Amino acid sequence: MKIAKRRITQLAIATIGVGALALSAIGFQWQQTESAKQDVSQSPLLLSANRLLQSTDLVLHAAIRCEGQSCSPSQTPMLQLLTDVKNNIATFQQLASQEKQTISLVGNMLYPQLEVSIDRFIGTSDIRQFQQSIVTSYASLQQAQQNLVSAKQTAFEQQQQSLFSLAILIAVLTGSVLCGLTLVQSLTTNRKKQSQPQEHSIEKLAAQLENIDTQAIHQQLNRLDTSPAERRIFANLAAMYEDVEQQKRHADLYRQLYALIGYEIRGMTNTIQGGVRLLAQDAGENGAVMARDISLATNTLSDLADNYNRLISGGSKDTSGDVTFLPLLSELVVHLSAKTQHTQGVLECHLDDNLPEVIEGNATSLFWVLFLQLSNAISAQNEPYILLSVRNQAADEVEQTRLVFEIIFLPTYALALPQIQQASWQQIEEKSGINDEWSKAILTKVNHFGSSWSQADCLSQDDTQTQMQKLQISIDITPKRFYRTEPTLENKRFMVCTDSELQIDIMSRMLERYSAQVEVIRSANDIFKSLPRMNDFDAILITDTIKGIQLKSFCKTLHSRLKKARTKLLLAASESSTVQDTHEFVDRVFYTPFIPHELVPNLVEAIQDTEQANEQRQHAFLIVEDDKVQQFLLKKLLSKQGYDAHTVSDGAQAVEYMKDHGADIVFMDCIMPGMGGIEATKLIRQREVEQDSQPATIIGATALTSASEHKSCIEAGMDYVISKPYKNDEIIKVIKKYMAIQKIC
Repeated sequence: MKIAKRRITQLAIATIGVGALALSAIGFQWQQTESAKQDVSQSPLLLSANRLLQSTDLVLHAAIRCEGQSCSPSQTPMLQLLTDVKNNIATFQQLASQEKQTISLVGNMLYPQLEVSIDRFIGTSDIRQFQQSIVTSYASLQQAQQNLVSAKQTAFEQQQQSLFSLAILIAVLTGSVLCGLTLVQSLTTNRKKQSQPQEHSIEKLAAQLENIDTQAIHQQLNRLDTSPAERRIFANLAAMYEDVEQQKRHADLYRQLYALIGYEIRGMTNTIQGGVRLLAQDAGENGAVMARDISLATNTLSDLADNYNRLISGGSKDTSGDVTFLPLLSELVVHLSAKTQHTQGVLECHLDDNLPEVIEGNATSLFWVLFLQLSNAISAQNEPYILLSVRNQAADEVEQTRLVFEIIFLPTYALALPQIQQASWQQIEEKSGINDEWSKAILTKVNHFGSSWSQADCLSQDDTQTQMQKLQISIDITPKRFYRTEPTLENKRFMVCTDSELQIDIMSRMLERYSAQVEVIRSANDIFKSLPRMNDFDAILITDTIKGIQLKSFCKTLHSRLKKARTKLLLAASESSTVQDTHEFVDRVFYTPFIPHELVPNLVEAIQDTEQANEQRQHAFLIVEDDKVQQFLLKKLLSKQGYDAHTVSDGAQAVEYMKDHGADIVFMDCIMPGMGGIEATKLIRQREVEQDSQPATIIGATALTSASEHKSCIEAGMDYVISKPYKNDEIIKVIKKYMAIQKIC
């Protein structure tokens, strides 16, 4: 209240000061106007008018003196006087044009007539006529000068009147403001006196509510001295407390329910994986590939469940830390690819050269925002061809970078990457049903998040005009380290065979980024024409999207032609059915979309020298068997197939051998003295997870035939279970399954 009173006083002083300054300025202006009024005769316009009147008077007297004499206008005295009059007329007219508010010469014929009279006299030398006209003009000039003086004085008087009115207005306004401030101060003082009891009541209520709980609220409601107003407040507060507690209970129940759902999904995926492994015992190579696909799908579901559990357990509120961005991006691409396959679409991926490797943020919230936004966009569109593009650009903050995710829906794969990037994109309305506010609520500590839909015109495969659409998501992040592209494929030559311009651009740019040399072949016939040059290439990479060929027959024919060449035949597959038909005719299978930092190491491994690879495979078998006779028989069976195997006698030795040397295929006896095969398998699998290493294929061997025994082996982590004694055809079948799966990256 003291502050308000001080403020009113300050305003009153300021008002008086402003009013005084304004009145002083008006007084100063009044003095200037009065001085100008006194000196009105000294103004340039009036001085010029006086000179014109005087020169005209001299001409008039000269004309009168010449009445009885023969005066010529060309004589020096008269000519000089006439010239002075004309010059004074010109000067007066010029000054009058600069003071149009005081005098206007529009329609005034006095001065032109005077000039005409002078010109006529010069031309005719008629002195009488000139006397008459000059007398008339002289009288008019006198009247005009008087009018000019009156106009000047009137203008000054009007200006003084305006200043006087303005001074009165300022005085009235100043007085009104002062009266208003006085009234406000009076009302404030009265209100202060009236509000003191209310403030006391409010302070008392605030003290009661400071540490109140549900029990204290009910005690206040039960007290007899509680006023009706306080009773209403406490009653409403009690209802609010009950609503909040009920919402908390519901939130806890939902959180527990969602966690149980996530864990149940994880349990179901484990059951599915175990059942698939068990059913795959009797399947051929194609069945093994299908089993691998089902296992990957269940792993994807399991990963989503784990990620979801982290989110609903408060993942979005966790403190930010370092996030390895590229694995997160790989996980996102895998899930989006699965989503695309469910909608009968095909997904391609183009990643920028300079993406961050480690960023600051929350991996769980970032993954779910991107996954839900992009997944809903896929569900909202019907186009079969989809391109996911990830790039970075400058952010608003210097220490940050802006990640831009674009999912583009294409009517055809015949569009090249530059056509898509350089298209004239126009922003359109949102189509996926998720607004940015939801995403911003999950993404904490993010300076910028935005999404927008755009569309652009393009030509379809039949050259008709159509449109492509895209969703663009931009997020500002703080990079800790950027991914560096090494010349891993330096001096390596690849032949890329596909008829999709988009795939050509993506594959060529990716391989050339790692210093590889690339030659593009757009048809199967061109590949066969290039057979004489096959030794010049390290690998041929073909896609399953080439039209006009049977891929299985094509791969089989090409494989037979490449038997003597060092060139590897690699397949880029978009679906598992392609792998089932062609895996035995290619050296390695890669699933699309390609992720460069994962694909390139596998490419390097795939194009290694054949002899070196075979030598490595000869030392990649381990037999874990306590029975020396069974050891000998199994090793003999493997040697007939051209494989050399190492042998150990119990599970502990197997764990140590896998730790020191590793193996591709392990034949594990399930029941052995000391550490059995089941316990050894669990330890091997645990170490593979900890080391993030390639899992070995573990084949359990048991003389027991019960389903529970087989189930225990599968749950421990074994891939297959075979029965003892070892059979040659069963061993060959298992190895073929392993080889088929090993070709898939």
